[in-house]
Amino acid sequence: TGEKALIYLGRYLYRGVIREKDIVACENGQVTFRYQDSKTKRMASRTVSGAEFLWLILQHVLPKRFRRTRNFGFLHPNSKCLIGLIQYLLGFNPNRALAWIKERPRLLCPLCGAKMMVVATRIPPFLFPGLPTLPIRGVAAGALVM
Repeated sequence: TGEKALIYLGRYLYRGVIREKDIVACENGQVTFRYQDSKTKRMASRTVSGAEFLWLILQHVLPKRFRRTRNFGFLHPNSKCLIGLIQYLLGFNPNRALAWIKERPRLLCPLCGAKMMVVATRIPPFLFPGLPTLPIRGVAAGALVM
């Protein structure tokens, strides 16, 4: 009947960013939550202000009319062998395709001439009037760092 498939897909396609049981405490304007550290793959906990917690959650909200789905079939991250086979059958050479990509010119420091690396971009708040203007992790109020 497809009911089991619908339940399975619903569990994965429309899951929230954080499970309710991972919110450990919410006291005095502070929220403590558990998460899996991406580097160590271990569970860790973090305490942030309520406003920053909402900011972290809202970073995962997709724009209107966008849908989030997992990759299935040959697009799944675990199917590298299958992607290689498809590339072979189609006669696609990824190294030849990469040769067409031009390297972007490096930014140079106007004082010493050394190569610079962009570590953050500040978007003025007037470009996005609906965004909250919160100081987060030492960033100036009203700035969105990407």
